[in-house]
Amino acid sequence: MKPSLHPQEEERLRELHRYGILDTEREKDFDELVEIASDICEVPVSVVNFIDAGRQWFKAEVGLGVRSTPLETSLCGHVILQGDFVEIPDTLQDQRMADNPLCTSEPGFRFYAGVVLKGTNGLPLGTLCVLDHKPRTLTDRQRKVLRVLAKHVMSELNLRLALEEEQVLRREVDHRVKNSLASIGAMLSMKARRTSNETLKLELEDASTRIRSLSSLHAELHELEASRHVDLKSLFERVQTDLRYLIPDDAKLSIDVQAIEATPQLANALLLIVNEFVSNSVKHGLKDGHGTISIIIGGDAHSWSILCRDNGTATAEDAEMAMAKSGLGTRVIHSLANSLNARAQWVASGEGMELKVTAQPN
Repeated sequence: MKPSLHPQEEERLRELHRYGILDTEREKDFDELVEIASDICEVPVSVVNFIDAGRQWFKAEVGLGVRSTPLETSLCGHVILQGDFVEIPDTLQDQRMADNPLCTSEPGFRFYAGVVLKGTNGLPLGTLCVLDHKPRTLTDRQRKVLRVLAKHVMSELNLRLALEEEQVLRREVDHRVKNSLASIGAMLSMKARRTSNETLKLELEDASTRIRSLSSLHAELHELEASRHVDLKSLFERVQTDLRYLIPDDAKLSIDVQAIEATPQLANALLLIVNEFVSNSVKHGLKDGHGTISIIIGGDAHSWSILCRDNGTATAEDAEMAMAKSGLGTRVIHSLANSLNARAQWVASGEGMELKVTAQPN
């Protein structure tokens, strides 16, 4: 008997496709789950499968040897129309499966037990099931293990879905921030062109330049996510011009970076640390608009360090406050360091602030 379509088939298929699991490669995490199910239930076949339009597709399988089968012969196609857990001691005694060639052939599937996998909207997507070539029943312990393994399958899928949706949301936020910064910069430039007050015109043009600099830095951070590796020297050469617009005209910025092949995570964090240090120096250290900020990044991708200095007015007390994470900027820097398994140290003696962030050995 061919399985009937689910009463909410279109919505069910939309939910299945939303997970993006169909036609993906085999993965150890799922393979291990079906191996455990097969061992615990003492059966030759165990699968994680999803019921798509016209086919049954297997994410993981033990003892089957195929990745998909037609829906016409699907045992699980019947099961997803039932409750959360289905056990059929003898398939030839079940009218839905008694004429199924997968059950009537030799060696046919004479036993079936499966837990229905459901999406976040409660609709069935497929099953985690075990099969045997002889009639039998499971023990209470085996049934419990199957349910627990099915929960692991959906926990993994839901986690992946949540991460993907978060990335989509972040890309949308990034896009809007970029557009907003561009709009503000354009508006300031327009106002600068229209004003006859030379002092105001210079201030508006300066503000517009700084906004465009922030927009460029934001774009750099956004593009890092799509890369597999980043040349730090090349990255900081590109952003150094933009960072200069964030400091007073009479201040100097020096950035010396070795050509380290870094992960996007490391490059992103180092760029944010530099941005926060420069901002803090301009706001708290170089109060008269004069001075020098220097950045040195050295080492390699595994034993790197970053040294940030300014020759402003920071004191030992200021360094203690930075180590205590008293300000938002210093909290951000310490958080970034922790995410990289690194240590941030602040030192000052009245002649400027020094920040050193060093990767800790694994």
